[in-house]
Amino acid sequence: MKKIFNKLSLVLFAAVVFACSSEDDLVEDWIEVNEPAAPSTGSLDLSNYVAVGNSLTAGFTDGALHPDGQMESYPNILATQFLTAGGGAFVQPDITSGNGFGGVDGDNNALGRSFIDLAAAVAALEGTGSFGDVIQFSSGDFLSQSTNTGSSLNNFGVPGARVVDLTTAGYGIADFGNPFYNAFASDPSTSTILGDAVSADASFFTLWIGSNDVLGYATAGGDGAISAITSTADFQTAYGTVLASLTADGAQGIVLNVPPVTIIPFFQTVTTLNEGVSLIPLDQATADAVNAGYATYNGTLDLLASAAGGELITQAEADSRKINFVAGVNPPVILDESLTDLTAVDPALLSMRQAAIDPTTGSSDLFPLTALSVIGTLADPTNPNSVIGVGVPVEDRYVLTPLEQVEIITAYATYNVIIETIVDANPNVTMVDVRPLFADMYGLSAEQAAALQLGDDGVAAADGVLGLEVGGINLVPLSLSTTELYNSVWSTDGVHPNGRGAALIANEIIKAINETYGASIPEVNPLDYAPINAPF
Repeated sequence: MKKIFNKLSLVLFAAVVFACSSEDDLVEDWIEVNEPAAPSTGSLDLSNYVAVGNSLTAGFTDGALHPDGQMESYPNILATQFLTAGGGAFVQPDITSGNGFGGVDGDNNALGRSFIDLAAAVAALEGTGSFGDVIQFSSGDFLSQSTNTGSSLNNFGVPGARVVDLTTAGYGIADFGNPFYNAFASDPSTSTILGDAVSADASFFTLWIGSNDVLGYATAGGDGAISAITSTADFQTAYGTVLASLTADGAQGIVLNVPPVTIIPFFQTVTTLNEGVSLIPLDQATADAVNAGYATYNGTLDLLASAAGGELITQAEADSRKINFVAGVNPPVILDESLTDLTAVDPALLSMRQAAIDPTTGSSDLFPLTALSVIGTLADPTNPNSVIGVGVPVEDRYVLTPLEQVEIITAYATYNVIIETIVDANPNVTMVDVRPLFADMYGLSAEQAAALQLGDDGVAAADGVLGLEVGGINLVPLSLSTTELYNSVWSTDGVHPNGRGAALIANEIIKAINETYGASIPEVNPLDYAPINAPF
């Protein structure tokens, strides 16, 4: 109605002022002004687009790199839109087939993309099944050698790559052993991802790198022995080298900064599904029996707190470590390395406590999706008292404590300052800030966005409303409910966006291109792309 009213108003106004013009002429003029501009590249040369990054760039979804994911990677979506304005071809590594490759199982069989078992999801949501059965893996295919390598490629997204890995020679072999790069490296023993990308001679590039420099630590439950956070100095040196190399011959580019990794579904789904950290259901008799087993542990903590004026442990810490189960659902027992090590006093006094939510800050321990298949199972199949989370504490790699979350937030916030500083000093590059999109999508409050250090724009975009409305559908990060499952824009691995999520990212880049370079690249409709992988 608004458009019709505006058109009629324009016609009536013009009829009075310009008596010599006919109504048909005015309508044609209005249509000419308001119809979408023909696709154009503006001042940008899109004849040879090159994408550099990690799994987010490669099209890795559902825990695997597979052809469907590659076709709906955000770079391929961009390249398709660039074609409407005369852009060039976009070649991706042809190293996958079928359900793709995401790793191997215990018998060294290839694992393919994961999927949602709908029956298991319904049972779990109704309380008659386990959430650990919801996400299943298909059989996969091992990677094959790409027929296109080095300069003949356009997509240099390598799953698992950190910014410091882009400049590492032989990253696909030896101690590094990244099979995804090994499959398309120009020379697996000497080439670098950056070197291969530069050899492609881009006229325009995108760079999205840096997430894995902190994500590995996060997915390892804050266990630095498994994966450490890249140091600030190493990140700054590597990022500066990468961007300088990509623009050395005059190429223009868009870079994306590091998203807030602790709010992705991989870390939030377990807590959301259970409306907190209570994951262990017990009846009264079982709770009483478990509490009897922890009576000595709890009592010893009180003794140590009162001994020698609390020099070993304060009463506050003793209280936080005490374990008590009730009839109903309970938070699991977890290991927390930040607690005082008391094993020298008694080897049985492990650094453990029950998971909790801070009543003041609202922060809580986070359990990754991988914890769903562990918590509540037996650590020792022959011992019924070895239930993980009850008689045996959940290992550190399956929990992110609030202190570990602060480390992660501090790291990616520091990385983003580095990225912005380097971009500001390079006239060939524009930065797309992805933090507002995440703040809006996840329904964060302004206070939450500020605590996650999402910048002024991220705080402004935080409206407290979960999801984004597209075409009358509310797209959400990841939901296992039957009403919202197909509205999810993250894939079943909880880390990588699905096709619809990739389309949202592509649109953010297109907006930046159009604004910066005076181009008119058409945006895409996210609903035209694949939803979450949950077979009917």
